[in-house]
Amino acid sequence: MKDLSLTQKYLLCVLNNKGKIPTFGIEKVMCVAASSVIELLLDDIVQLENKKLSVKRDLPAEKKYLRPVFDFIEKKQPVKFEKVLEDYSITFTDKNSNALIGCIGESLVDTGCVRKEKGGLFGGKDVYIPDEKAVDIVIQNIRAEILEEGEVSEDIVALTVLLNKSGDLTKYFSAYEKKGLKNRLKEIKEHPVSDEIARVINYVDTMLMMVVVAAT
Repeated sequence: MKDLSLTQKYLLCVLNNKGKIPTFGIEKVMCVAASSVIELLLDDIVQLENKKLSVKRDLPAEKKYLRPVFDFIEKKQPVKFEKVLEDYSITFTDKNSNALIGCIGESLVDTGCVRKEKGGLFGGKDVYIPDEKAVDIVIQNIRAEILEEGEVSEDIVALTVLLNKSGDLTKYFSAYEKKGLKNRLKEIKEHPVSDEIARVINYVDTMLMMVVVAAT
């Protein structure tokens, strides 16, 4: 299995066994958009100034699954965090969120982490059935970096916080482990081991605040 990005890992972990995000999973959809923006920020493809996003450089070919969000930022720049979240979650249509999830889903098909099938209410929608072994690899990476002492990576910190926010950590970790994850994340937040970790925590906190505002 190829190394997956933050956004690919997040979607892989929140898809259900029918290859979809649950119908009432608005926070999960918001966090897909949030993870996309955070990934663009961490890779210095977009930048954040005065709480607004703008494009810093062209989108690399290997990041084509982020094209919907990148194009939206480029077209609307400078644009606020919450505007991106609203466009990909709280709208009268799920056209934009479906486009983003479809792009990420196709990238996961290419890595062999999901299986593409037809599903949905009338069987005409593309769904992406997650490979259990691929999901387990991601979860074991979280367990190894967060629950054990040692160096932590930016994307694992962001992924763990996003999964916690969308209520998906409980699917993969026991109550005891979840408590350990929260304590470890609190420790990392209070004493970041590097400027990069401090930056990703700031990004995630900002995005999650927007998720809460948008959902209320």
